[in-house]
Order: sequence, then structure tokens, then C-alpha cells
Amino acid sequence: MEHKLGIWERIDIWLGWVSVGKPTLSAAILGPVRGRSGADSYHHHVIQATVKKLTSRFSPLQLQYIFKSYDQLYLEYCENTGVKPNLVSNERGLKGFWIGSPTAKYVVINFHGGGFAMDATEPYLEFWPSVARALSDENISTGWFNVAYTLTPHATYPTQFCEAVEALRYVVEDLGRSPSEIILVGDSAGANMCLALLSHLSHPSEDAPALKISAPLKAVVLLSPWLSFRQDWPSMKLNEHRDIDDQKVLERWKQEYLHGRSTNYYVEALEAPQTWWQDAQVQHTLVLAGGAEMLLDSIEAWSKKFSKMKSETTLIVGRNECHIAPLIWPLFADKHETEQGLALKAWLIDRLRM
Repeated sequence: MEHKLGIWERIDIWLGWVSVGKPTLSAAILGPVRGRSGADSYHHHVIQATVKKLTSRFSPLQLQYIFKSYDQLYLEYCENTGVKPNLVSNERGLKGFWIGSPTAKYVVINFHGGGFAMDATEPYLEFWPSVARALSDENISTGWFNVAYTLTPHATYPTQFCEAVEALRYVVEDLGRSPSEIILVGDSAGANMCLALLSHLSHPSEDAPALKISAPLKAVVLLSPWLSFRQDWPSMKLNEHRDIDDQKVLERWKQEYLHGRSTNYYVEALEAPQTWWQDAQVQHTLVLAGGAEMLLDSIEAWSKKFSKMKSETTLIVGRNECHIAPLIWPLFADKHETEQGLALKAWLIDRLRM
């Protein structure tokens, strides 16, 4: 069901910008004396404070009104780069678009983050194409299918889960691609969807259409995965003022996604027992996290559990980097290469050369 933004909610956006400006100004003034509990740099301190207030002050509908949709960004990207748009939709609810050729050596299915409530932003169409270019420079061709799944409150679990299953089915069955040529990529909530899909392949859920694949996927890449809804991890407190995430926002977005349903292993991957991952249908797994992000402890805990079942698992933690640093910092004009971004490119080049 599509929800519309009311007139008063639109007026409230203008009032909201005033409240966003206050903590941003405060962070700018107090940034030089932030101490060790703050971000690693003055610029990052201001960025983190701004993002926290943006996501806490505005509702998902308001955020979707403020920022352009993924489709809009893609059409602008195509116009700016001279690429012919290749949008995909079907009667099963799939929506997405291609960057690169569906017949490339490898197909990457990319699920964006945003707490299931926000669309991707401009840096997604800068960072991920830069990864594709780095691979191309090594004679590794990739076609990227970017899934434009339904956001909350327009739909709730398991709609997004079903759309993730349909994305893989489309690539495997409609395009006839071998699973050994497919890579799943996701950040934050998008990484949550990657693991829901991976769970579904070995433990079919009644919440989504059945899907069987003939061989393990080539790889899964998880950037700052949202794996647990618990808020008692030490890193949640330790990195509270160093990260873009906000505990109340995470709780609200979780509630809106579940919409009264109980959690399960397809929603919280960390809650699954270690043996759950024994038959995970993937050859190689990369997990990326920021050393300054609130989700760090849960990411490390899941990686430890998963790697005991799947030895071809790599965890890389970017020093002093926040949640999805390669994607959020460029939104605020910080375009320097992150440790996570560099490690991701090197890891993919190494695995895809094999």
C-alpha cells in the first residue's frame, strides 16, 4: 500500500530543517573539543551529528520526500554518463536497474541500505561503479543489477525478503546465469537482505517463494551489515558519538519493518545458531565494518560464528570509520578512499581472478 505525505508533514519538513541545523551548529562549535569519544576528525564529527539528527527528526516518508528516489538517481546517472537506461520490473514485484552488461563475466546483485526506510543516495552510484571500474582495470567484467526494493511504510516484512528472492530468481532463471557467476552485495539493511536470501537457499522460509540453485554463489559482500536488533552491545555505547547511527532510530526502523511480526533468523542473522550456516550456498564471504560504528560488536560476533562453518570468510574493520563510511562520507564532500573501500576492491580482484 502506497502512503502519501500529507500537507502538514510537508510543512513540518521546513520546521525540521531548523532543528537539524541546531545540532549541526553545535557539533561545528564544539567539534574542536570533542575528545576521544567523538569522531576521528572535525569533519566527520559534524557529518555524524548531522546524519543522526536527519534520521531522528524526519519520518521515513519525509526522508523519501527530501531525497531523490533510486530510479531518479539512476536516470540522472545515465544522462551524465551517456549510458542507455536499462530498467527492469516484472509482475512478481521486482524492480531494479542495470549498470554494466547482464552478460558480463560476473553479475553482482546489489541491495542498498537505509534501514528499509530510505533509498540509496548519490554516492551509491559513485562508489559501486568505481568498484566495477577497478575490476575492469584487471580485465574482470561485471554487470551490476541494483534492486530498488519497496521501502517502509509502503510495505513491511516479508515483502522486501520476497523481492530479494525474486532478484536472484530473475538472474538465475530468466537470464540463465550460473550461481557460480553471481555475487550478492549489500550494505546495512541491504546486507540484512543478503543474509536472509542466503538463509533461504539452505533453509527455505514459508515467508518467501521457494528457490533452489544448482551451485553455491560465487561470493557475498556485506558492508556494515545490520545483523542484530539488540542494543546492549558495548560498541553501541562506546561508539555512540562516533557513528551516524542512533539507537532510537534503529529501534523505530526495526519496528516499522517488522510491523508487529516476531523476529526470526531471516531478519536477525546473528540469532541463528552456528550450525545454521553449515550449508550456506556461497564460496567466498567478505564482511566489512567500521571501527567506529555502533554495530561493530554484532558484526564481529556474527563473522566469528559464520567463519567457523565457512572458512573462506574475511572480516575487515576500517580504522576510525563509521557505519557505511564509503557511502556516507562522500555525501558530505569527503571523497577520500576509505580502508573498507580499498580492501573491498582488493578482495574482489583477488577472488574473481581465481
